[in-house]
Amino acid sequence: MMIRFVSLAIAGVLVLAGVAVANHKGAKAYKADLDPVAVGATTPTGKAKLVDSKKNNKVKVHVKGLEPGTTYEWHVHVLATGVTDPCTPTATQGPIDTRFTYGALTGNEAGNASAKGKSTTFDWGTDEYYVNVHTPPGLGPPITCGVLTRKGPQGEAKGHDKS
Repeated sequence: MMIRFVSLAIAGVLVLAGVAVANHKGAKAYKADLDPVAVGATTPTGKAKLVDSKKNNKVKVHVKGLEPGTTYEWHVHVLATGVTDPCTPTATQGPIDTRFTYGALTGNEAGNASAKGKSTTFDWGTDEYYVNVHTPPGLGPPITCGVLTRKGPQGEAKGHDKS
């Protein structure tokens, strides 16, 4: 009787573990370090993370070195054809990925800001993507930028490679 109970308990745990794994199957996380675009600049800096899943796609940015109280435009961009590094001051900017709804990115008293974006239709596909924050107001030139990459099972980078 005790062996049957233990066997059933183990089977139940394995079934629950399988369901938990199945719910996250297919979601991929991509990250970027956001670095200043201007030559010689040390700010703004930050991080971005994009999660590509079947239904709920999310992108988050955390930026330091912004002007307190100022709201900045930020977006995920598709890498433009022929561009090898979209984060240089003279790089041609690719189109904004309009499948995301982007939240406000406003510097707090310390010049730090965080924002999120959501999409129900984003699919990474074969394109390459990057995140940048623009000079306010509106879509001025990028002031910080980072290419989104993913670490594969053996640690190799997936996505854009800044060679």
